[in-house]
Amino acid sequence: MGHPIHLHTVNISAIIPARAGSTRLPNKPLADIGGTPMVVHTWRAAQQHPDIQRACVATDSEDIAEAVTKAGGEALLTAASHTTGTDRCQEAWSQWGDDGAVINLQGDEPFPDPAHLSAICATLRMNQWDIVSAMRPASQEDVASPHRVKVAVNAHQRALYFSRSPVPSGGPFQVHIGIYGFGPGALTRCAALPQGTLEKSERLEQLRWLESGMSIGMVSVSEGTSPGPVDTAEDLSRLRLWYQQQTP
Repeated sequence: MGHPIHLHTVNISAIIPARAGSTRLPNKPLADIGGTPMVVHTWRAAQQHPDIQRACVATDSEDIAEAVTKAGGEALLTAASHTTGTDRCQEAWSQWGDDGAVINLQGDEPFPDPAHLSAICATLRMNQWDIVSAMRPASQEDVASPHRVKVAVNAHQRALYFSRSPVPSGGPFQVHIGIYGFGPGALTRCAALPQGTLEKSERLEQLRWLESGMSIGMVSVSEGTSPGPVDTAEDLSRLRLWYQQQTP
């Protein structure tokens, strides 16, 4: 692989894709958590992180854009036709981006662990992989749930496969944390790729990148402070309770 050039001085931006049309939880980005829309919590987490220079929300909804701008954030309206968050991020990046690196931060995970973001940013600056993401040891609940994506890696922490099923079948199991860091130019390359067979089978967009030969480096992190993503109404209730417990 040679010796990659470290990207010590490159800007790292964050884009948060947020669409109104969630099937399991309609208008999910605007769900109220402690008086603030979920997507605004996510934007604040990115904007306040010391390793991220700037952050914006990419959305197909004027209501979501208005909620973000009212909170002092930056929002870009993107096409409603996008089928993946990466495509939405790429449209926003084509308007707003620079020649630096970019993190795709999921709008339905409003309280990402700052240490997870720091680890991804640090690995991104090492310039060893096209894409950087994170994983943690899976609980029994994670292993059983198709909503918690599992990842298998090689000895160098390069992702080999992602699945909603338990992989590798005998363990040990690692659950994927859905934050992606793209090195300079990698987001544009990803968005230009055609959908692959593995992606269609698992309904996981990152398999398109693996199938095309792009590298995804996985950072091992602890469970951390994040209460996790919101996929269902039960998740939202759990997160609201968690937030109440964090608030004095």
